[in-house]
Amino acid sequence: MRERNLHSSEASGGRDYRILVLLVAGFLLGASSFALEKTGTDQRSPEQDRQAAGWAASLHSGAGISVEMRPFVFLPVPINSADARLLETIPGIGPRLAKRIIDLRNQRKKFHDIDELLAVEGIGPQKFAAIKQYCTL
Repeated sequence: MRERNLHSSEASGGRDYRILVLLVAGFLLGASSFALEKTGTDQRSPEQDRQAAGWAASLHSGAGISVEMRPFVFLPVPINSADARLLETIPGIGPRLAKRIIDLRNQRKKFHDIDELLAVEGIGPQKFAAIKQYCTL
């Protein structure tokens, strides 16, 4: 029996909602920046510029981003600490497969290599090839 994944591109008609969220957020940030520039009320200090640069660098590196937000900024999901809900954000993983991943992780105490996902019932070479880019330890 094939698992249904509500987050897969099949279920959403080929649309990825994360792209839409990022586009809307970018539009809103750009519009507010434009408005501040036009009104001349954007009086940032050099310290604020350094903080913004530090934040941008941490966002790029993935540090400081909560586990729940990783799917929205296209960062891999840490399979050793992810709950079932977060695992379900990986395309191709539904509720039953997420439960099996967590059960095997608990049996082994944690995964030591991404390839250990192949031992999960329901993950064969083809599914593993499709999901491994979305996973990290």
